[in-house]
Amino acid sequence: MATDLSIIIPAYNEERRIRPFLSDVINFSAKLKRYEVIIVNDGSTDSTEKIVDSMIKSKENFRITSHDKNLGKGAAIKTGVFEARGKSVIFIDADGSIKPSEIPEMARNLDKYDVVIGSRTRKESEVIQPRMRKYIGGAFNLYSNMLFNTGVDDTLCGFKGFRRDVARDLFSNLLSERWIFDVEILYKIRKRKYTLYRQPVRWEHRDDTKIKSTDPLKMIFQLLWLRLRLMVNAD
Repeated sequence: MATDLSIIIPAYNEERRIRPFLSDVINFSAKLKRYEVIIVNDGSTDSTEKIVDSMIKSKENFRITSHDKNLGKGAAIKTGVFEARGKSVIFIDADGSIKPSEIPEMARNLDKYDVVIGSRTRKESEVIQPRMRKYIGGAFNLYSNMLFNTGVDDTLCGFKGFRRDVARDLFSNLLSERWIFDVEILYKIRKRKYTLYRQPVRWEHRDDTKIKSTDPLKMIFQLLWLRLRLMVNAD
């Protein structure tokens, strides 16, 4: 079946949040034509896969694919990218921080740009988040730009879209398959001179985050490691 849009939802141990979010996606999808939704279960050890299976079993345009073990968010999205049949490919986090209603605007923008990323720092964006999370995110973005000069001030927003051929190029030799994969992707976008648009979004912080208090420190060293790997691989 010809498909214009592939929507990828990476999910890892999301039994508390996947049901309301996926319900929103299912209800919203009734407004779409020529689309598919791919839920990538990244080795969940809870009932995420069972919940998704029960919700989409009668939905023609929905399917789930699963990793045997947890490989990381970047790896989950990569799996979805290479299964996608749509001309445009969008991934959106399963935590519900961004509503599916944001998807059509991103799909329209992908008619003009190679890559479109959700940006919580645009003045038109509506963002609700704890002040400390905002400061931590700002520090991470500043540090990652010092190392990679991506020119993007919101690297980790879990809402990004690509033309399919561009997505496959960017994800084909992914060095970092966990949290910092976004930085690698944005770095490659700049180096390969793909056109990019930062789309304002409505974003609301959700509790039960997967990022632990020690993860920002780990990310500092992971970013250094990634920068060295990219230098070895001639960027």
